[in-house]
Amino acid sequence: MTNEDFTQAVKRNNQRIYLIAFSFTKSRTDAEDILQNVFLKLWKYPKSFESEIHIDKWLTAVCVNESKNYIKSPFKKRSFPFLEEETQSEFESQKNLDLFNAVMSLPKKERAVIHLFYYEDMTVKEIAEMLKIKESAVKTRLHRARKTLKLILGDEWINE
Repeated sequence: MTNEDFTQAVKRNNQRIYLIAFSFTKSRTDAEDILQNVFLKLWKYPKSFESEIHIDKWLTAVCVNESKNYIKSPFKKRSFPFLEEETQSEFESQKNLDLFNAVMSLPKKERAVIHLFYYEDMTVKEIAEMLKIKESAVKTRLHRARKTLKLILGDEWINE
């Protein structure tokens, strides 16, 4: 991988990978640590990639694995929850902030599948393969998460 290829991959995936990590950790600093680890692995990866899409999928898989490992780590540092006023400026409307807060209130397993399904446009099969769980487990987690989001937000969240 050339320096230019690496730079383009970082520019193309920086925010996306950060959001995946954040959806697992609910912590800005932990997500930033994971982001750095993911791109360091990309930099050190000895093989070449077939295409940009291949790089993007590889980064997603590495980020999911890094996030899961980071959460399990006994050395994980204690993080402070994000401040709502800091988050407010990142969203175009209160409706988007409400959706974000509702998704972040979900249990980790449900939050992860919602993020991968809706924000990463992954299929149930792809999510199952990435998380190393059965497709039926992905469907169950999506169903539970949607049900919870509907309770929190009403029917409006479905249109987002």
